[in-house]
Amino acid sequence: MIRKSRGWNIQIHAAFCLILLIMLTPTGNRPIVSYAQESEYERVAILLNNVKSAKYRFSDEKGTVGAIGFRVLGEETVSGENTWKVEWEYEEEGKASETMLLWISKSTGKCLQVMVDEETYTGQYAEMYGNIMLYVWVAWVGAWSEAWNFTTVYSYEELGYGRLIYLGSGIETYGSSQLLVYKYRWEGYVNAPESYRGVAEWWFAPVSFGTLIVKIYFETLDTKEWDKIELLSVDLVNPQPRPNILIDARFDKTQLKPGEKLTITITASNTGNAIGTHNLTLSVGGKIEKSWLIVLKPGESKSLSHELSFAADGSYTVRIGDKTVSITVSTTLPARFEVSSLSVDPGSVKVGQSSTISVTVKNTGGESGTYEVTLKVNNQAVETKRGTLDSGQSTTVSFAYTPTSEGTYNIDVNGLTGSLTASKESGAASETPWLVMIGAIVAVVLIVLVLLLLRRKPKAEFPPPPPPPPPPR
Repeated sequence: MIRKSRGWNIQIHAAFCLILLIMLTPTGNRPIVSYAQESEYERVAILLNNVKSAKYRFSDEKGTVGAIGFRVLGEETVSGENTWKVEWEYEEEGKASETMLLWISKSTGKCLQVMVDEETYTGQYAEMYGNIMLYVWVAWVGAWSEAWNFTTVYSYEELGYGRLIYLGSGIETYGSSQLLVYKYRWEGYVNAPESYRGVAEWWFAPVSFGTLIVKIYFETLDTKEWDKIELLSVDLVNPQPRPNILIDARFDKTQLKPGEKLTITITASNTGNAIGTHNLTLSVGGKIEKSWLIVLKPGESKSLSHELSFAADGSYTVRIGDKTVSITVSTTLPARFEVSSLSVDPGSVKVGQSSTISVTVKNTGGESGTYEVTLKVNNQAVETKRGTLDSGQSTTVSFAYTPTSEGTYNIDVNGLTGSLTASKESGAASETPWLVMIGAIVAVVLIVLVLLLLRRKPKAEFPPPPPPPPPPR
């Protein structure tokens, strides 16, 4: 039995040398250590709480080909603790497969018991072997997500170490599961730091507990060495959450003169329940002008803008995402009006007081024409004003609006938006009648009291005046 156990350990050691090599990344991450740390035990518990089974295939340039897998068989009590009973299996072409039974504590994530070739181990040996086996899965199925985080790798491109290429996304089938998978490729430059060189391609699926590695391929710059990991099957406890990225693109104008700029404002929102990425492209006449890699967390929104200009007259087709817009460029454009500089002055008034709402209107076309400006309050049209402007001429259009009740009013003038707040009149004015009445009552009471006091007071008795002084001699 001792020889058998040592032989098995040697095979496991060789297998893990391969596994650790595969898990080295261009980001310079260290390989897995023999003993798991406390946080890694927690990750094992997270893994088994979310994944019923998984199996990967590994291969390299040396011809090593094999598979590694695990599945949760059920729950049992070991040494008074509730555990997951897990079957772990290792296969390599040309060699006998190896299996192991692990009992993992549901409260701590530590391996409490291991069975190999019908021999049972507990204590330090169980913890060492069991957690080494499962930490591979923590790395591939969950905790390694940060090492392969595409936003992190994207920052390496900004540092000039290489380029990140988005290969797209799609629904892929792995055993009984269908997953939304994102695909990326990293190409390191020759002059980059050594750990960033080479080519790496990785596919991943966002899941509720992190990132599920679907494929990792790493090749050295000289192409002499390569390693590959591929997901064969996975069975999740809960369905994979999905992102839902919505793109809204708005053009500030569709008619312009040669050399004039138009601005495209883009808003991207993720209304799904998982992190998502979108490769947004802008093309002119079928030729890609600009592309953005947009990464959004659930509930997150981002805005960006881009300016376009055209040197010659003509009609141009601009496509951004799924939206196509026709742009007319001409030196002799018809009248075209741009409304800007919305002002609500004052922005806060008392009910019954007036606020002035104004905008600037400019004719940016090549001919004289009549403009139309409409004031809307709370989406209701209140007033429309019209006027005529020559080419290049501008004017200020003003409206007076008086709120009739307190509250916040949404102001819209030809798509420009603002707000107006109305409050009640001063509280002192409404309380004045009461104050006057109370003051009058108090005054009357005081007067009555004074009169009563005067009636009751006895008349004063004054002493007789002194005799006059004697005449002078």
